[in-house]
Formats: sequence, C-alpha cells, structure tokens
Amino acid sequence: MSSDVPESLSCVEWRMAEADIPVAEELLGALGWVPASWIDRVTATAVVRVYAASQAEAGFVLRSILEAMPDWRTLFGSEPPAPTLTTTLRENWAESWKRHFHTFRASRRTVVKPSWERYEPEPGDVVIRIDPGMCFGTGQHATTRACLAFLDDLALQLGPVSFLDAGCGSGILSVAAAQLGFRPITAFDHDPQAVEMTRRNLRQAGVEGAEVVCADIAEFRPGRTFRVVAANILAPILERNRAGLLGWLDTSGGPGWLLLSGILTEQYPAVREAFVGLGAGEVESLVLDEWTSGCFAFDGHRARPPGPPCGRPLASGLQGSLLPAPGSARCTGAAP
Repeated sequence: MSSDVPESLSCVEWRMAEADIPVAEELLGALGWVPASWIDRVTATAVVRVYAASQAEAGFVLRSILEAMPDWRTLFGSEPPAPTLTTTLRENWAESWKRHFHTFRASRRTVVKPSWERYEPEPGDVVIRIDPGMCFGTGQHATTRACLAFLDDLALQLGPVSFLDAGCGSGILSVAAAQLGFRPITAFDHDPQAVEMTRRNLRQAGVEGAEVVCADIAEFRPGRTFRVVAANILAPILERNRAGLLGWLDTSGGPGWLLLSGILTEQYPAVREAFVGLGAGEVESLVLDEWTSGCFAFDGHRARPPGPPCGRPLASGLQGSLLPAPGSARCTGAAP
C-alpha cells in the first residue's frame, strides 16, 4: 500500500439492540450518511458504522448524530449507548463501494451515476455523476429521492429560477438543481465540513457561481429571496423555523415553492399544519418508505395560495417520476 494512504479508516461505531437497527439506519440516512450494520454474535449486539475519509469527518458524523438524537430518542425501543469514534482496517473500501452503489434513476429525468459505471442516457436524462467516497449522500434515501422528484417537476414548469438548499449536507440537491437548470444556486449548512463538501461536489460537477455559506438555519440571512427552497431537515427543526423558511421565498412573480423533507410519516401532519397555519398551501405530499415529504406553495399573504403553474396539479407532472417503491404513495393537496 502506498505510504500516503492510511492503512486504517476512521469511523463512528454505534452499538444497540438488534430491533433498533432500522431506526438508526433511518436517522443516519436522514442526515445524509450511509451506514453499514451487522450483528456481533459474540456480544449479541447490533453494530452500526459510518465510515469516514478522515478523523475530522468522523467527528462531524458523530456530532450530527448527537445533535439529532433528542428528536429521535423516543423512536428507539431502548436507550442506545452513545456512538463512539474508532478506527478499522481499510480493506479496500473503495472496491466495497463499487459492489454496493450502482447507477439508479432518482426521478423522471434525474439519474445518479458513480464514475466507475457506464450509462447510456435516454433522451432527456439529467445525469448526476458522483463519487460517494466514505459517507457522501448518494441520493438513495427516501427523503432525497422525494426532493429530486419535486425539483425535476418544478424545473420543467418554472424554468431557470433561483434555488436555496437549506441544510445542504453533501450538496447533492444543489448539484441536481444546477443540472436541472436552476439559477442562481445558494446553499448553507451549520457545519463547516458540510459546506466544504458541498463546494467540492459542485466544483466536480462543473457548477460555477454557486454560493455556499456556513450558517445555522435560525441565523441564516441570505440577503435575497428564492423561488424554490428545499429543506431536507428533521421535522422539529422545520417546525421551529417555519417563519424563516417561508420568508426566504420569492413571491414577487407568483408563488414561491417550498420542499419539506426529512419528516417521518407520523410527524408529517403536525409539520403540514404548522406551515398551513402561516399561509402555505400543500400542493402535494409524497410517501416513500417511512418518510413523507411535501411540496408547498406560498404567495406571501393568502391563506391558500394559488395552484401550481401551467394550471395543473403538480402530481400530474410527477406521475411516474420515481421508480416504483414498496410502500410509496402520492396525495395531491386541494387548491382553490
């Protein structure tokens, strides 16, 4: 092995009861991390790991888990021990990624493709090329796929309008928005490492002119408004910051569009009512696995904003935009 390549990998290890693995995997997926899990037969406990490219990145993963836990704790059957930082032998992790991550269609037009696979685009395809590395968000999680579906449809209907990625994480939504034609692109995250990751992935995708800043959602001051805002963040954070999210929408030329994701299905009614209470109108919700995401329109003052552009329900544009998924469902909200 080359001397400049470390022989061990930094990772976050989380031990828990076997029954709690699905909750842990959903939490990590919602945060943009890709977990590996198995049962340690010696200790009869479940092990969930997130591998990182560096010790600093592993620390970033650990902090994000600890910050999210207060909102997820009640979903675990028993209180899991705190996750820990550790190291493990490298064992050619890059080749492992090639076995587990393959090209897939994320929405009607968007296709996510790793660099090592060949793909012949179909007419109209928008190919998002990524190299996920240790914990890059691949777009496979239900919350990200829902946002990609909404963005795909809105890009066709609205054209090149401004886009804000709130809580950008790895930046996959910013990359997708840019390749779908949204301009200009702004993104922010509270963690400096997520900001750098997003900048890097935008550069690798050839996206120029995007603004990526480090800021907490409660303190972010963009200095402008956006026609489309995507917030793939945990439900309690969305509810607490609903006024700010709606305030970032550009309603000068028609309704602004807010995409809300990162919401467990049982949490969605409360989130929807929180935003409807401030004048937003639910245009569509999309259920994938245990998650429900929503597309909302807001005109700045009316209790129920007008329907989507082109005079048709957004759902008709989205129909068939996602690959069939067990347990998925759509619901089109009422519009006046």
